[in-house]
Amino acid sequence: MPRFSTLFLATVILWAVGYAVWLTNFVFEPLPYQVDHSLRGITIFALGALLSVGIGRMLNRIQSRASPRILTIVVIAAMIAATAVLASFDILVMRVIAPRWGPPTWTIALQQIPFVWVFIAWVLLYFALTADAARRDREVRLAQANTAAIDAQHRVLVQQINPHFLFNALNTVYALVLEGDDARAGRCLLALSAFMRESIDRSAPRKVPLSRERELILHYLEIERIRFGERLHLDESVPSELLDRNVPALILQPLVENCVKHGLNGHARPMTIWLSAALEQNELVLNVEDDGQSPPECDAPASGVGLDNVRKRLHLLYGDSA
Repeated sequence: MPRFSTLFLATVILWAVGYAVWLTNFVFEPLPYQVDHSLRGITIFALGALLSVGIGRMLNRIQSRASPRILTIVVIAAMIAATAVLASFDILVMRVIAPRWGPPTWTIALQQIPFVWVFIAWVLLYFALTADAARRDREVRLAQANTAAIDAQHRVLVQQINPHFLFNALNTVYALVLEGDDARAGRCLLALSAFMRESIDRSAPRKVPLSRERELILHYLEIERIRFGERLHLDESVPSELLDRNVPALILQPLVENCVKHGLNGHARPMTIWLSAALEQNELVLNVEDDGQSPPECDAPASGVGLDNVRKRLHLLYGDSA
């Protein structure tokens, strides 16, 4: 249904235009008569506007329940009744309250029929506003459904990261247990607990402050340092003024994990991961780099869970500009 304020404003404008057109019939009348008709017309057209608003309220109540046939009958009956009321009021004002215009006659009554055209125009305006309101409601519902679908897809993809990382971290703990290093295995489990607590708490939002994303990276690297020791280094270049900037949740962890997986795992040499953030043309640019010894097959396009997940989530958040 159209909002009442919109319907009321449209009704006032329509009847004001009708009043202006009606006044043209008295342009060549003597001045006293022009003033008399003008004052009489104000009351008549104000009543017409109120009758129209009343019809609109009635149609609002029955439109969703009545069949098209019943609705058509109600609209026609309402227009006839409203025209009769308006014509009667016009005759009452002109012929009874101001009897100098002469007694009412059938000819005078028939002259009021053109009022019905204003009501017809108003009914057409009402249904046009109703159709426009329904269209806008459909667009809002469609946008809400699309947003809900994107949120659901995003949550599924974000939640996919946790099991993917969890399996890798548990493999690290398992390797430490096999080595008999219970102390490092215990520290790894504690770091894993902190990581999972943080990631589960923020699994729902699409975007989080860069500071929280950085904390998650530190939790993850703490786990990996327990395994690789001094071979794994982190070099950060993240200005403090950028830490409040929002970034997609869990967008950096898969990239850092790939650095470890492809650049350090299986190699004896140490590796440094560079994590940086900067503003370029007022856009936040994040970089994750490493100097690890990647195997030759990494030159092919990556198709693992982490990077594929990152691509999909960026596309959900930014569309073609991802």
